[in-house]
Amino acid sequence: MLMKKSLFVFLSLFIFFSCKDGGIEIKGFNLWLLSITERNLEPSFNLKNKVKLYDSLFLSQQNDEKVVRFKYRDRDIQLFGNNEIGVGILKKSNGIHLVSLYDIRRGIELLNKYNTSIFRINLSNGKDTIILNNESSWNSIKIQWNSENQNPILSLFFSDPLDTNLKGLSVNCEVEFHKNFTNWTLETIVPEKGLSLLESEFPSINAGPIGQVSEDNVLHFPKASGIASESPYKKGINYSEVYPNWRATYQMLGLYNKQVGLYIASHDPTGSVKTISTSTDAEKVSFRFNWPAPNMGNDGNGYKLPGKIVLGSIEGTWYDAAMIYKGWVKEQAPWWPPPPSKRPSRIQDIAVWVQHESGGNISALLEEVLEFAKFMGVPTGFHWYVWHKIPFDNDYPHFFPAKEGFREAVHNLEDAGIRVMPYINGRLWDADLDDFKSEGIKAVTKNEKGEPYIEDYGNGVRNAVMNPVTQIWQKKIKEIVLRLQKESGTSGVYLDQISAASPKLCMDKSHGHPVGGGSWWLDQGYYKLLSAIRDDMPEGAFLTSEAMAEPYNHLLDGLLSWNSQFQDQKPIYSAIYGGKISIFGRNNPVGPDKHKALIMRAGQQLVFGEQLGWISPKILKETKPAKFLKKMAENRYKFINYFVGGQMMFPPKVHGEIPNITADWEWGENNPSEITISALQRGAWKSNNGDVINIFVNISDKKIEFETTDLVTGKMIKILLEPFDIKIIEKK
Repeated sequence: MLMKKSLFVFLSLFIFFSCKDGGIEIKGFNLWLLSITERNLEPSFNLKNKVKLYDSLFLSQQNDEKVVRFKYRDRDIQLFGNNEIGVGILKKSNGIHLVSLYDIRRGIELLNKYNTSIFRINLSNGKDTIILNNESSWNSIKIQWNSENQNPILSLFFSDPLDTNLKGLSVNCEVEFHKNFTNWTLETIVPEKGLSLLESEFPSINAGPIGQVSEDNVLHFPKASGIASESPYKKGINYSEVYPNWRATYQMLGLYNKQVGLYIASHDPTGSVKTISTSTDAEKVSFRFNWPAPNMGNDGNGYKLPGKIVLGSIEGTWYDAAMIYKGWVKEQAPWWPPPPSKRPSRIQDIAVWVQHESGGNISALLEEVLEFAKFMGVPTGFHWYVWHKIPFDNDYPHFFPAKEGFREAVHNLEDAGIRVMPYINGRLWDADLDDFKSEGIKAVTKNEKGEPYIEDYGNGVRNAVMNPVTQIWQKKIKEIVLRLQKESGTSGVYLDQISAASPKLCMDKSHGHPVGGGSWWLDQGYYKLLSAIRDDMPEGAFLTSEAMAEPYNHLLDGLLSWNSQFQDQKPIYSAIYGGKISIFGRNNPVGPDKHKALIMRAGQQLVFGEQLGWISPKILKETKPAKFLKKMAENRYKFINYFVGGQMMFPPKVHGEIPNITADWEWGENNPSEITISALQRGAWKSNNGDVINIFVNISDKKIEFETTDLVTGKMIKILLEPFDIKIIEKK
């Protein structure tokens, strides 16, 4: 019976050969074919039949031929690729299923066996929402394969929708094969009348588990500094955030095991608004990028998604993925920051930050901040909240007049070497003010009903989100920033929320931008606003905003990282951009574990390459955490040439029993957040001249003994690190 079954399988298989130069090696192809057969066609095959099928396929090949297509029973499977990466599709009567993304060189499938999707598009006919996909919506499907060029191209054309009311609608998808990556583009062509594109979901795929042991998989997504979560299938992860904002800081996702990984990223140099999503269940990981269309609601708004979606196979971890993404950013993205030497500012040598949220009595505040800076003994930044007479989060944007004595205090602090950075909000206008009703209403973001987007931060104040494209808002923010620096002489200005908050899909056509999605929030909005400020700023002055978000890197000097306090954090943002832009600050710990949490955060800050602190001067009353913070700040300043202008390397490997440490990193009162990290924090940085340091920080109250490679001799050495101590190995 087994021989008959095996013979039936082989005889049912029709193989079509294409005698073109190059292409996939026969052995790699057969392994791929066997994988697809096992996963998608005959999942119940026993081992004996799998071997027979492989032998039959291998013997039927010739070394100068490349398999393009095979038919199995009633299924038309087509395989395309080079010698490193392959794409397998199943052609159906009304669509195409994506059945494989295969690492040919390693023989590893990257997609999930249940994957069929590539894209989904949402349209409106003025009354109803219509959803189409690649799987089942079309009368006409055309496949073209061009392997004549160095980088072969697969083109998929979808036209003549089954729904006769959609005449004239088509979708084109193109896949370029480049080494171990595939570069995907998508264009939706919409007829001039009767239809409007609302959103494109692309890619829309299910992946993993990669390899035989699903527990070895790690899921990576761009929340804050970056998250790399182990055993994701058991955790029920559900991540979905609008890029760019502090929860979607870059455009890259990934799934890895110990041998290979799936790299998935939007290489979109426009920074267009999109929702980046990944979720897990017991069997798979889903990846989605959702693109709201520009001019949504307008007929005929066809949209070719900017940039490329890159799917491919990599060897390594989150760091290796970060290096690939970094390589693209440096070459094509406009937000790659200029070298610090070409845009020097007074933020760059700051080692530690103090902040004062209440503003307080100015004379008392002055004394406390000066005492803090003296204790730390390194260049100190002061983030000054509530320097103005209006209450916090009230009456925006009317920050003037300042409190009595503010200007004099700034001068005293700056004369003492402390870089003062006052707070303003760069995004909100109090919607209940008279001047908002008369002036601001013209410049506010509005939803599809023509209503302003309103936000309330718990104090009952109705804050309207302003549109950065409008001249009204650009002029107002510029005036505030320049007045602060001119009248008070501050080193910098902090513009709250700009980089932290996601774009709004403004539907007000009078603003002059495409309504809905696209890149206008940046290129017509904040890019022009921030550039206009920078053009008139005093030399050496700096601009910062709240939270990491990559599209603002070239126009801001610093990003506040207070919200980088999640489980499974990795310094992925620092791996990409560290040394090129100042990343600073973690918030004051509260709760019963506040001292332990402070030490954990400070140790992590140092190895992540961040400027330390952002903490109340009252920390000086707490001896142990204050001394630890001082030690971290001193080392940050001592090795500043690595952190300013340098680049992050992969953390040094260690051998030994390294414990974990857990504490509540509470975000605020009654907002617990239990975090577990290694008691031995590790980091590596390279300076601009090629010198390298390895950093080891013991954040626990116990001694830690471990082995690592000596940078100087290349030999294994033993290190005994005392509680709350640091060891830095430098190779010049």
